[in-house]
Amino acid sequence: MDRKSPPTERVVQILNLLADSPRERLTLTQVAAGLDLNKPTCLGILTALTDAEFVTRDEGKSYGLGPALLRLGSAAESGLANLDLVRPIVADLHDLLGVSCVLSATHGGQIVLLDRLGAAMPGDRRDLVGERFPLAAPLGLVNIAWDHDSVIDTWLSRPPLLPLAAGTDAVRAVIDSGREHGYIIECLSASSTSSVVLATLLSSGMPEQIIGEICRRLAPADWSEFLTTMPADADATIPVASISAPIFDRHGDQRYTLTLIPERADATAAQCTEWATALTHSAHRATVALGGR
Repeated sequence: MDRKSPPTERVVQILNLLADSPRERLTLTQVAAGLDLNKPTCLGILTALTDAEFVTRDEGKSYGLGPALLRLGSAAESGLANLDLVRPIVADLHDLLGVSCVLSATHGGQIVLLDRLGAAMPGDRRDLVGERFPLAAPLGLVNIAWDHDSVIDTWLSRPPLLPLAAGTDAVRAVIDSGREHGYIIECLSASSTSSVVLATLLSSGMPEQIIGEICRRLAPADWSEFLTTMPADADATIPVASISAPIFDRHGDQRYTLTLIPERADATAAQCTEWATALTHSAHRATVALGGR
């Protein structure tokens, strides 16, 4: 049985009323009238909230939101609550398309795989949730493509995992295309430098010395696996490996990256557009859930 606390509900009502007009300050009379509370009860709650710095009271005896709420908001934004808001949206996308979905983020110079539905990598039955990869070229392009230019510059300045056969103009072209369309398509590639192959190698569990030796023998990366222009013919074949889109937080930062992994050599341009549309719609839903736009 649900048991509600009327005193607690009144506290919530007052905070919500002040939050509805964060740039305005309300007097005791306005708060009490707005919530149909008697003034003594309302004053008692406002006094307690002011003492805790959840509310401020100025010399004109009017009230507004207090600085303690910033700490709570920051804690909520950085905590698992945000992830819990996004996961159901990822599940909806997976159910809609029947395609593997991966949710990732960057933290401390690494890419962290936060959730997945379906295989994160082709033929790989490992869970991989919690797996970390270096945030260094050629890995991580989709994780920083929609972030601030300073973040991209930092990523490009890190020592690459593989030699790069193309300059920054090539990677900037991929980023510009992604920003224009709202998603980035990575194609299946015969090259052993593809992101999936490289990520599989790095998470293989082999000794670092062996992984490093293999990386030194791989072909230089040139970003050619990323599609920057969709074919005009809807029936044209696109060997799609993955499609990624950004999820933003309320500050406009790229908080998460949502990736579809169709791994289809025979996909058509029309099918890729359908997948991309569903993906960007889900990413936008997640952005709104996090307080972004």
